[in-house]
Amino acid sequence: MSYNEEHIFQLILEKLSGDISDEDNQYLERVAREDPNVRRCLEELEGARDVAGPDFMNDVHNERAWSSVLSLLHADQEKKPALTLVTADETPVVNTPETSPVKSRARNTWWLAAAVTLLIAASGYWLLQGRSAASRDNTFAMNTGGMPLWGDMKLLLDNGDTIRLSGKADADINTQAALLHPGTGQLSFTAGEQRKGWNTLFVPTGKDYKVVLSDGSIVHLNAFSRLRFPFSFDGKTREVYLEGEAYFDIATNASQPFIVHTAGTSVRVLGTSFNVNAYSDSLVVTSLVEGSVMTKVEESEGLILKPGMESIYRKGYSQQVASFDEAITLAWRKGEYAYYNKPLGTLDAVIFHWYGKQLLFEDPLLANKMLTGVIERNQPVTDFLESLDKTSGITYRITDDKIYLRSK
Repeated sequence: MSYNEEHIFQLILEKLSGDISDEDNQYLERVAREDPNVRRCLEELEGARDVAGPDFMNDVHNERAWSSVLSLLHADQEKKPALTLVTADETPVVNTPETSPVKSRARNTWWLAAAVTLLIAASGYWLLQGRSAASRDNTFAMNTGGMPLWGDMKLLLDNGDTIRLSGKADADINTQAALLHPGTGQLSFTAGEQRKGWNTLFVPTGKDYKVVLSDGSIVHLNAFSRLRFPFSFDGKTREVYLEGEAYFDIATNASQPFIVHTAGTSVRVLGTSFNVNAYSDSLVVTSLVEGSVMTKVEESEGLILKPGMESIYRKGYSQQVASFDEAITLAWRKGEYAYYNKPLGTLDAVIFHWYGKQLLFEDPLLANKMLTGVIERNQPVTDFLESLDKTSGITYRITDDKIYLRSK
C-alpha cells in the first residue's frame, strides 16, 4: 500500500491527542494493518502514552525537552548515559539504567516515543524504518515523502499543533502565536506576542494555496508543496524554506533581504516576482519574472538573473542560465500544466503531484515518446489519458495509485 510517511505520523499524533476524525482514523487503522512498521510505531506510542499518563501530550510539545531528546538520539548506544526530560510541570524525569527488564523496556519505550513524537512535532520530517531526523534548527530536511497526499491544507505550528485549512473562507482561528485569517484559497494572519518559531504550511496533492506573509509578500504554492516560515520577520533578513514549487511576489524592503532556501540552492531578493521549482533536491529551477534575484549553491559565487531568464541547478553541476516561456512555466498557477515537445516520462511528476498516481510504462520505449499538450488539474486524469489514446495510440489501465501505459 502506498502512503505518505509524514501524513501517517501526523495522524498518529492526532489519534494520541484524541483529535482525529473518523475518516482519518479508519485510514490510519487500515495502513497499520497492512504495514508492520506503522503498526509497531502506533502501538509503541500508544503504550508510551499509557505509561506517561495525562501529561504525555504536554511533554511532547515541551520546548525544554528538546535538547534531552537530541542527546538521546545522538548518544553512543553502548554508553547509555542518564538523560533528564523536563516535563510540563517542571518535574525532572531521569532515565537511568534499570535492573528490571520490564521497567527498562517501559522507560525505553517512553524515550523512543518521546523522541519520535517530539521530532514530528518540532520539525515534521521523521521517516520510517529508522532513518535519521533533522535537528530543530534552520536546516530544512527536504524529502518528497513528507507531504500529505490528500485532504485539506494543513498548518503545522511551531508548538506541534496542526490547523486544518479548508481552502474556503472560514472564521478566524486564534492561536498563541498568531490570529489566523483563512480566506478562499489563501491564508493571512496577524502575529501575536508569542510569534517566534517556525511554522509549516502543507499543500496536498491536486490543490494550490496562497499565504500572505507578515511583510505583505505573497507565496502561491503548487500542489504537493510545503513552505516553512515564521509569523514575523524580526531579524536582518526575511527567510523561508521551500519544498515543491511556488511563485513568490516579494514586498520590497532594501534593508531586509528576502531569502528562499531549497535543498540545493538559496535565492536572495529585495523585492521581485519569481518562480521556484524544487520538487527534487537534485534539480532546482528558479525563473525570474520581474526585478532581480541572486541564486546561490552552497559556497559558490551567486548567479544574478534578469527578467525572462532562469537558473537551472542539477546536483553535482554548476548552475546554468536559460530563457523560459512564462506561459509554460507559470501555467500551473491557472491549474494547467503545459508541455511542449517533452518526453512522456517527464510527465510522471505532475501526474503524481496533481492526481497522486504513478506512471508506469509496460513498453519502456514509451517513456521517450515526445509529446505536446496541456493537462488540466481540475479535470479527471482520464481526460489526459483519453487524449493519449486518441492522438498517440497509447492505451492505459488504472489501479488505486498507478497508471500503466502501453502501445496499442
